[in-house]
Amino acid sequence: MFHKGIVKGELKELQLKLLENGVSKKKEAVKEVIAYMTVGKDVSSLFTDVLNCLETKDFEIKKLVYLYLIKYAKQKPNLSILVVNTLVKDTQDENPLVRALALRTMGSIKVEGVTEYLCQPLRKCLNDEEAYVRKTAVVCVIKLFDQNPELVKTQGFIKILKKLIGDSNPMVVSNALIVLQQINRIVKQPIFVITQNDSAKILNALNEATTWGQIYILDSISTYAPKDEEEAESIIDRVLLRLSHPNSSVVLSAVRVVLNMMHSVTDRELLKKYSLKLASSLVTLLASPNPEIQYVALRNINLIVQRFPLMLPDEIRNFFCKYKDPIYVKMEKIEIIVMLVRKRNVRAVLKELKLYAEEVDLDFVKKSIRAIGRCALKLPPATEICVKALLELIQTKVNYIIQQVVIVARDIFRKYPNKYESIITSLCENLEKLDDNEAKCAMIWILGEYADRIDNATELLESLIENFVEENREVQLQLLTSTIKLFLQKSEESEELLVRVLDLVTKKINDSDLRDRGYIYWRLLSSSPEIAKKIVLQERPKISSSTFKYDQILLTELLRNIPTLSSIYHEPPRVFEYNVKINLKESDSSEEDVEESDDSDEEQYTQKERKREKEKRKEKVNKNKKKNSKSEKIQSTKNTTNININTNTNTNTNTNNNNNNNNTTPTIGNLIDLTNLGIQTNSESKIKEISSISNNNSNQNEIGESLGKMDFFSELNYKTEDFSIEIEPKKLLLDPKNGKGMKIEGAFRRRNKKIYFDLSVSNHNTFPIGQFALAMNKNTFGLKPSGFMLDNVVMPQQTRETSILCPIVNEHIQNDKPNTILQAAARYQSVINFFQVEASLNIFFSEEGKVSKKEFLQRWKEINEEDETVNEIGNIKFSDIYTIIDKFSQKNIYFIDKTKQDFVEILYFSIKMVNNVFVMLEVAVVQSSNQIHYSIRSSNNAFNNLVSTFLNDLFQKISSK
Repeated sequence: MFHKGIVKGELKELQLKLLENGVSKKKEAVKEVIAYMTVGKDVSSLFTDVLNCLETKDFEIKKLVYLYLIKYAKQKPNLSILVVNTLVKDTQDENPLVRALALRTMGSIKVEGVTEYLCQPLRKCLNDEEAYVRKTAVVCVIKLFDQNPELVKTQGFIKILKKLIGDSNPMVVSNALIVLQQINRIVKQPIFVITQNDSAKILNALNEATTWGQIYILDSISTYAPKDEEEAESIIDRVLLRLSHPNSSVVLSAVRVVLNMMHSVTDRELLKKYSLKLASSLVTLLASPNPEIQYVALRNINLIVQRFPLMLPDEIRNFFCKYKDPIYVKMEKIEIIVMLVRKRNVRAVLKELKLYAEEVDLDFVKKSIRAIGRCALKLPPATEICVKALLELIQTKVNYIIQQVVIVARDIFRKYPNKYESIITSLCENLEKLDDNEAKCAMIWILGEYADRIDNATELLESLIENFVEENREVQLQLLTSTIKLFLQKSEESEELLVRVLDLVTKKINDSDLRDRGYIYWRLLSSSPEIAKKIVLQERPKISSSTFKYDQILLTELLRNIPTLSSIYHEPPRVFEYNVKINLKESDSSEEDVEESDDSDEEQYTQKERKREKEKRKEKVNKNKKKNSKSEKIQSTKNTTNININTNTNTNTNTNNNNNNNNTTPTIGNLIDLTNLGIQTNSESKIKEISSISNNNSNQNEIGESLGKMDFFSELNYKTEDFSIEIEPKKLLLDPKNGKGMKIEGAFRRRNKKIYFDLSVSNHNTFPIGQFALAMNKNTFGLKPSGFMLDNVVMPQQTRETSILCPIVNEHIQNDKPNTILQAAARYQSVINFFQVEASLNIFFSEEGKVSKKEFLQRWKEINEEDETVNEIGNIKFSDIYTIIDKFSQKNIYFIDKTKQDFVEILYFSIKMVNNVFVMLEVAVVQSSNQIHYSIRSSNNAFNNLVSTFLNDLFQKISSK
């Protein structure tokens, strides 16, 4: 009767019923109103009439009216204030159910006026003699915290919650724990850390707690770090009984506690005992009739096996798939089977996997066949029987099975080159059945790699090349490479095929990458087939098994969060907590923007595009964890260019050197070989090999005389004031042992919008040293010393300070992977020493990096999203965002704008490098979780990783101060 629409006059009838005096009639009327409300009918017009029904002792009516009040309080905030006195009065009622109900209602009404009256009743109920009221009051604290965090702190409710951990009622204890843990996740600094005394109180409540109460208690105790091994063993012993609990959540929470406490246990016998207990409980979870529980258990077992690989090998049969298992359970079981496979059980595993490979589900079949390949990679002694299993699968003549076998065979050949070649014949016989691109690429790779052992390799490749133009790009690339390999092994019979492929690639294919690769191969073969053979057919590194796929840091973090979403999705907790935190209010009031935006298009960008970019950023962080490696060390001699140590050498000297080397092939100088220091005559001349410097004293004297005309220790332009950035401390660049008595300490510093190389040179010899010279190799930013040298000498045990201006010279730029390591050479008399200097990236940040918001916005939009670098960094602590802005400004990183989305501060900065590369930063600060997400867009994305590495170090420095 209640599910029909409200017809005209029906609301009037309800209103009249609500005004009647009889309790039973009022109850029926309120039930009708709630029924309409439940099905989505608007009965807010009866707000006053329904509230009048509160003046009754009937508990059922009160309960229904409170339900109505929670629903419509936001729509009628002014009228809701009128009911506050009644609610406060009910919190003092004799009936504990009424007290708890009234308090729960007050906490659920998110109206500012009601919140102000909540504190006093809440404090009384937290100390109520009835446990039911206390547990309800505890939950009310988190509701109040959601509305006004500062009020919870100032009113002392946090302290009361900490006291309630020792409450006699386990339900109160568990509620207090979950509320404190929830607040911990929201605030910037944890407000509750379990102590040794707390852990004893919490564990005392474990036995009598409800199922959910036990979960809360176990989750809380899992965060506790025991003081010693004895305490860890005591906690484990008290938790072990929960491993046999009928509720799977309790079991997994207990597993989490045991795993975390096992790190503090060193007794091998005890560890073995705990491992057996854990293995038994985990296997029991797999027997659950609920496939969802099985899947959750399997995902957690996956992590546990990675950390404790010897825990479950004897239980491998429990992970064999059943016919009624859903596909997601089967796929996860196969993953764990591969982890647990050992030499003693590999035959049973292969038998199972072969059965799975004959199933009808295509994804399951692929996973099974690839699992056979992974077993072969993981267990070298069992590789032969794995190959036999693959041969048996080929005999099925099923296309998709054969294609997966081809892919697996390629990996086996890469791991075990020149072995198990008996399978190649069977693969070649089924070449025509391949229609999957990955399988085609794998087969083509095999044909090219083993062309000298396949009699008809040329014919097989020729049949595939017939449809070259229509093939997928990856297949085309593999065909090109394999044809080159075929030619290098069978040049006579495959020359015509090679010319045909190169002609197709360079003339009929529009793909620039493929075309360029074709030209490279063509030129390489034309210049020297022998060199091409060494390059293309060289031995490649063997691949490894990918059984354990997570690094130890992430794995530890995931294991600490069993059985949360983190351990199920195998993602760190911050990925899931991010949205939770920004939906809850922080205690700090929002600050005003540093600068206000004047342009309407910027406002639109802030509200819409930034929100979309934040979501994309989150996806990119999860998919593309960047490996921001440190700057590369000194490169090999093949990639190293000469240092022009003699910029002022006479023309005659250069001419003589050139004449002496007319008959030698120009080569790149070797920084490591002191006898091969090249001299560059001009910017266009080729680098010449000069091998006579250390052998010809006259040449040494000429160089010394020409270099000695300038003072290496000139104090010109050496000023200590007007620093635009923080001063970099000097580092040891050359020790006396390697420097043959000369010690050099130095650092690049930026002053007066210029770059200086500040040096301290010490003489550790027993004789004076002089005739100094300094040169730098070509580098990313074109930094080159201006050529200050020394006339006078440095006496023994004396140290001299100097500063050398290093301007940017375009001809000195090295177009290689950007880095901040500069290779240098220093000479005194006839001794030449090589060293390298790692400059801080901000040395190359110009003072002209500040742009307007409009220009920043325009530049940001001009750069493709694919060229954006996204990264995140955790555990960063700082007082406020202005700390970041201040530190960045000291590094010539200019603040542009600031916005706030929910409770995430987003800052925008700009950088201009001395080589005119313009860099833009978007920094999202989540202070409640000490997380920073940032995006980098630049006019040259080759510099993105360099900037990312610099930012990571800078944030760590900010956090450590």
